[in-house]
Amino acid sequence: MSAADARTRLLAPGTVRGLALLLCATGIVGMIVTSIADRVDAAIAFGFLGATGALALLLVGVLVPAVEAASAWDEEQAAAVEDAIRRLVAAGADEDDIRATVRAAIRLGRRSAGD
Repeated sequence: MSAADARTRLLAPGTVRGLALLLCATGIVGMIVTSIADRVDAAIAFGFLGATGALALLLVGVLVPAVEAASAWDEEQAAAVEDAIRRLVAAGADEDDIRATVRAAIRLGRRSAGD
């Protein structure tokens, strides 16, 4: 993770996971204690608390890898594109036209991917 990414995040995924685990544990303990005390309404409330923690764990587990994969910069692919541009320019093509075509292809790819 770059320094810029670290500054723009509100909470790190590890922090969210820790809070979600705390919610799960609190929900489980609360359900046990309130069930022993014969407080069904409180046991249900603690059950919802535990379910919220489980949902947060699920979402972090699914979304964080997907977002990191989507935002990863592929250095090898960028170098291959730059090398191809250099070869085309060396063969006599206009560099500005090639770069404009690459930018248009990137915009087209983003639109078709839903970004």
